[in-house]
Amino acid sequence: MLRFLSLLIALALMATPAEARKKKLPTLENNKAYVLYLEGCPICTQALEYINERYLTRLDVVTVNLETEEGQALLKQCAKKFNFQRILAPVICIGDNYFMGWSGKAAKDFDKYLVELHE
Repeated sequence: MLRFLSLLIALALMATPAEARKKKLPTLENNKAYVLYLEGCPICTQALEYINERYLTRLDVVTVNLETEEGQALLKQCAKKFNFQRILAPVICIGDNYFMGWSGKAAKDFDKYLVELHE
């Protein structure tokens, strides 16, 4: 009986398309801000501190570690959308805008682009 159930489960899995068995990766949405960071990066830490202090509860601000499968998927989508020539962490994609790295100007740009996102 156990062999039969194992065989039945194996057949069901083979009948399911490989794509459906894979974990669904996130898709870049134009109405969200994506902060793609590297764990342990001091510049990324500064960006995350600023963003979490002001926007932690906002559902339209998504922070994702670049070293995860989700982070890599979103980075590829951002790179394609904005035609990146190089990458510097953190990568921030907001609607039709993006920037890399973090500074006082980046903080102002983040605030500005986030407001523009919902205008």
